[in-house]
Amino acid sequence: MKQSVQFSDAIHIMVYVACTNNPDFLKSEMIASSIRTNASNVRKIMGNLRRAGLIISQRGKAQPRLAKDISDITLLDIFASLPVEKTLLQVDKNTNANCIIGGSIQEVLTARYQEIQEAAEKVMASITLSDIMADFSQIVVQRHPDFTEEVRRFLPD
Repeated sequence: MKQSVQFSDAIHIMVYVACTNNPDFLKSEMIASSIRTNASNVRKIMGNLRRAGLIISQRGKAQPRLAKDISDITLLDIFASLPVEKTLLQVDKNTNANCIIGGSIQEVLTARYQEIQEAAEKVMASITLSDIMADFSQIVVQRHPDFTEEVRRFLPD
């Protein structure tokens, strides 16, 4: 039961697009090399982000850009762009209904998982791409001083 990494990859793409001005580096193949996936997967995720109104891109042109300011994009916006099931935790529906535990646990877990979902979405709505960019920029400045100028604009004042 592998957890999907599409959310992580979608955030990665948003950060990549926000940081990169050179069209040569905005090709899906280049972004894919950063994520370690294939270009087709990047194009699929970018299509979802475009349909969600988070990026602007044109087919055949490697110049995607953010559709909104980074302070106006939340992690919940990015999460909502995913085409997959948006429920964070899944209840196993294949339990023994004749067992006292197996016949009742789904109902208990469904209610608790809903609480967790609501709490997670509330937190995601409070974290902006600007917050992610600030955290990212601090790490880049520490690890790669040669790139300080490229990311300095994302550091908090």
